[in-house]
Amino acid sequence: MRSWWRQQTASGLALVLGTWGGGIAAAEPVVPELSRLQWGSLSLYTENDKYFAGTDQHYTNGFKLSALSARLNNFTSEPVPAYLQRVARSLQRLLPDGHDYKLGLSFGQNLYTPVDLDTPELIPGDRPYAAWLYGGAAFHVYTPARPLARGWRAVSRLDTVEVTLGWVGPGALGREVQDFVHDLIDVDRSFGWDNQIGDELGLNIVFERKLRWSTTGARTGWGADLIPHAGVSLGNVFTYANLGAELRFGYRLPADFGTQLIRPSGDSSGNLRPRYSAFVFTAFNGRAVARDITLDGNTWRDSHSVEKETLVADVHGGFAIASHRWQLTYTQAVRTREFTGQRRHSVFGSASISFYY
Repeated sequence: MRSWWRQQTASGLALVLGTWGGGIAAAEPVVPELSRLQWGSLSLYTENDKYFAGTDQHYTNGFKLSALSARLNNFTSEPVPAYLQRVARSLQRLLPDGHDYKLGLSFGQNLYTPVDLDTPELIPGDRPYAAWLYGGAAFHVYTPARPLARGWRAVSRLDTVEVTLGWVGPGALGREVQDFVHDLIDVDRSFGWDNQIGDELGLNIVFERKLRWSTTGARTGWGADLIPHAGVSLGNVFTYANLGAELRFGYRLPADFGTQLIRPSGDSSGNLRPRYSAFVFTAFNGRAVARDITLDGNTWRDSHSVEKETLVADVHGGFAIASHRWQLTYTQAVRTREFTGQRRHSVFGSASISFYY
């Protein structure tokens, strides 16, 4: 098995496949146009409820900058800085042979506001003003696979553990960021930020597992992927269990684990990239919510709060065009009501650009 791995890594033309429990290894067809990532990817996400929705309420804006390494297995032998080699070797000791592993870092901010932005008074029945400013570190583990039914393959499962540390309240700079953007686009400022949730340090630990079933020709021509996921988040900011799936169809689909909205454990990238690809997708993510600080208010002191809904879902769809270096993605999303008294679903758009190197 180890000799097989060395051969495939050296050629840069194989992808490891797997199921929930691992099993027999299988490789994607060899495609000369595939290029192997040397270092990883950088992605920038922006989400706003004005994108093809025209509103300014509830979850009103988000941005996220993330970096994901290439497979760190390579870093134990390739000419990289010594500190990277030490990190890669330390992590490799934690895993069985034949598993790929990666590290990810992220930084972002989410903003939440009520419907009425013109009053400086607290609005008891509407969503609190809130901002969440955070940084995250993630560990990704890819497990080998075995073939499934004829015409389909089960690809390596992706297990992600992410720790997110951040700040809620005035220190998260929600007012300042929104005022700057509204001034830039010549839109009236929101007048109720004095009522926002108070300052609080936030810590979340997230685990999520993804699978990908693919048609055999999905990397070389027209094909489809089905990517289910399940996970759990624990912390004083967000505590929930989630379950969902994505279905995508297109030409030369990238060998990653799907296109996600801004959320913990949402990033992924394959080890190989096609010269070019294009696809459409539809997805959902449902959550059973035990805690959401942007609705429940501060943990250890009184603040504005509303009665949250326990079951919340995102339904979204969109398209992407990509090359071996770039991917541009646009998604339109609908989020079900998050609190009692919310008059309608939230609608927002999400755009992202990724650079692979």
